[in-house]
Amino acid sequence: MARRTITVIGSVNMDLVVSVRHLPRVGETVGDGQFRVVPGGKGANQAVAAAALGASVRMVGCVGEDAYGRLARENLAARGVNVRSVRTVREPTGIALILVDEHGRNLIAVAPGANQRVATRRRCDIALTQLETPYHRPPARFVILNPAPARPVSLRGVDVVIPNEVEAEQLTGQRDPAKAARVLRRRGARRVIITLGERGVFDGGACRPAFRVRAVDTVGAGDAFVGAFAAAVAEGHSDPVRFAQAAAALACTRPGAQNVPSRKDVEGLLS
Repeated sequence: MARRTITVIGSVNMDLVVSVRHLPRVGETVGDGQFRVVPGGKGANQAVAAAALGASVRMVGCVGEDAYGRLARENLAARGVNVRSVRTVREPTGIALILVDEHGRNLIAVAPGANQRVATRRRCDIALTQLETPYHRPPARFVILNPAPARPVSLRGVDVVIPNEVEAEQLTGQRDPAKAARVLRRRGARRVIITLGERGVFDGGACRPAFRVRAVDTVGAGDAFVGAFAAAVAEGHSDPVRFAQAAAALACTRPGAQNVPSRKDVEGLLS
């Protein structure tokens, strides 16, 4: 089967990350943190993940007229993503403030900025989108939606919807993944895949166990899963979910939302 192009319609951010021993409570200050600035945004993360695994990827997004915007665009291009549809607008580039503890758990706050201007009407083959930007079903043959952050949108015409378990509950009011999946299918999604963190993935009425790894940083693991799933669909992989689970597991073993595994690494874990 010929490899198809993935059009990622979504957010492009810069992540301002502080690594701490434990996540602070309300009103608490946690010292001795380590700071780093890394490219992020769910759309950009998923685009980089898919490109790292060999997919042909085009990014549709917006950045600001600032240093963060230039850095984000240059990073995408260097990672093999087509950036001709990334526009520069007057709003500032999106920013995510992230705290990560020594167990890989995180707290995240986002200022969307330029991401609020993202839109596309160009027809494409496979569209991959999220909810950090305005959502309208893309004019695509096959649509993958990662409904994050969770908010009600129409699922009509969505081929695969991939929330995590928290997002699935927020969207449906159901804590049980099976019940949540049924609600999302009734709302129009043709297939529902719910990621469950270290417990695995709910897909097709059953839970598929996760690969066991030592997590260093879980930021971006969900994006690695979604990007890898899209890449596997684009090439006609026999088991896109298991392929995506391997990519997400490996993403947890390294810091940074875009420090994604290579194709060789994923195939090594699968074997």
